[in-house]
Amino acid sequence: MTSIALEAVVSTQSTGGGEAKETTVGQYIAYSLPECDQGDPEIRDMVLESAGTFYNDGFLVEGPVVENETQLESEGWSRELVQEHLRIWKKSLPTKDGGLTLYKIFGEFDQISAVEFYNAQVNDQYRSEWDGSVSSLYVVDNITNNREIVYWATKFPFPLKDRDYVFERTHAMTKNQISISSRSITHRAQPVFSSYVRVYKYGSNLVMWSRGGDLYEKGMSYCLTYYDDFGMPIPSQLKDKLANAKIPEFLEKVRDAAEFLGNTGKLYVPYPEHPSRKR
Repeated sequence: MTSIALEAVVSTQSTGGGEAKETTVGQYIAYSLPECDQGDPEIRDMVLESAGTFYNDGFLVEGPVVENETQLESEGWSRELVQEHLRIWKKSLPTKDGGLTLYKIFGEFDQISAVEFYNAQVNDQYRSEWDGSVSSLYVVDNITNNREIVYWATKFPFPLKDRDYVFERTHAMTKNQISISSRSITHRAQPVFSSYVRVYKYGSNLVMWSRGGDLYEKGMSYCLTYYDDFGMPIPSQLKDKLANAKIPEFLEKVRDAAEFLGNTGKLYVPYPEHPSRKR
């Protein structure tokens, strides 16, 4: 998921970009569907069921998804790591809390397709098998065909306390690309557990596309942008060292999982489905 889980203490943190604003799901419906009938029983029930649900911060991960060095550097990004099929960029932002870090990863895989890579991110049941850092991962609530609330608990190395997340995940497919966006959210169905430290600032945006034009063909590229403030002070140098070591390792595991799912032939297609693939 583009909620990127790392097996050790991989840090990144939230980019503020303005005052936080609580937005209830009811407000989201009203803003996003201005012509919907607010008196409709189904809509009314949806709003009532989501009472007590709101975003934890006012930030949505955006920015360039094409690796243009001039543009990235002009926007404050610095390149941290270069490998054969992966580049990591970092951007530090000042905040009232002392500073946040945003990471952007550009990469390519020749052995898998964009659809397979996507499936490795959203097949929560299978991820619980191949990702050893996952303690629990499941969908709490389906909002629409391509938007759901997800609960994710992840292991941290001793003596650190394990972390858990509740986030909204949105995924979509066009003719040319697939995207997954995640954003931390407070949901009344997932109270805070004493055995975990709840992460309130988390967000990611993963964009995938085929180098040959067909999302089902082998050979894909991606851009992952994310922040992850899991509530503990970590020196910048240590944070960067961990990220540079663990991000490539994690993405290799995602590639292996995607390759396995592709071989099974059981692939979920995000909404809306590519017209040429409908049956």
